[in-house]
Amino acid sequence: MTTNKFQVTMRSGPMAGKTFAIEAEENILGRDLANEIIISDPEVSRRHARFFIRDENVFVEDLGSTNGTFLNGDRISSPQQLRSGDVITLGESVVLIFEKISQVPVETADTVPDDVTSVQDFPPPPPQPHFEPETYQPPSELVITAKKVRCNQNLMMTNLLPHQDQPARRKLKVAGYQPG
Repeated sequence: MTTNKFQVTMRSGPMAGKTFAIEAEENILGRDLANEIIISDPEVSRRHARFFIRDENVFVEDLGSTNGTFLNGDRISSPQQLRSGDVITLGESVVLIFEKISQVPVETADTVPDDVTSVQDFPPPPPQPHFEPETYQPPSELVITAKKVRCNQNLMMTNLLPHQDQPARRKLKVAGYQPG
């Protein structure tokens, strides 16, 4: 079974590019914040038009707006059925494009094709490589290099640096250091 979804996309107007889903049986369009589709444009009435769904078809109807509702360039005065690609114009500046999107549902476990007899019809996945994490071994003793640095004329500062590739002036053994 195919299901249909309906939407209008604003091609020009205050929210150009925005898509509005038409999901309820009736969707009122206008400036009023209580509407399902709100368009903040001075040429759009508070309750400008409505979209309604009947028998899997969408219709548009003008609700007595001041500046009118146009379908493919013609002002409408009664409900009109929409087809995918129809252009709906509100006043002079707001243009909407209607789209009908058909969706075919994905097969579920209840609808498995007859030629598939069981899960064993598919080969098992290949074995994955097994990696052992490396364990960290702390050094047997902690060695720190002491280096004097002159910060200004009156102050001498000693930096304690972990012993690396720098030449050590003195190696200090830290009392109470227990590896691991």
